[in-house]
Amino acid sequence: MIASLRGTLLETSLNECLIETASGVGYLVFITTDTAADFFSQENQQVFLYTHTVVREDTLDLYGFKSIDERTLFQQVINVSGVGPKSGLAIIAVAPLLQLKQAIASGDTDVLTQVSGIGKKSAQKIILEL
Repeated sequence: MIASLRGTLLETSLNECLIETASGVGYLVFITTDTAADFFSQENQQVFLYTHTVVREDTLDLYGFKSIDERTLFQQVINVSGVGPKSGLAIIAVAPLLQLKQAIASGDTDVLTQVSGIGKKSAQKIILEL
């Protein structure tokens, strides 16, 4: 499992970035729009991300986070049945981390239903399981 990456940021788009490590290997990492916004001004500079690796039979995907807390919440969210990594990343990006944690703790589904594909029932399930 790849737990973090440090390297030169080569490219950034709306939801992914390309980081080349010192060994010359370039990693495509899925990121939140907030991280992408931070990275637009850092191209060709050294960056660091905590990562979560998703291995499926035909893909190996990396998801990147600015903090361990972001990664931990992402990992908890994708452990909810029916929530995949793309939805998990969108959930993490919907609000600042503290606000998102407070919404989950208080049972506020309104924050989660802002995510495309997450309805009231799905939001309730996520809150219940977390």
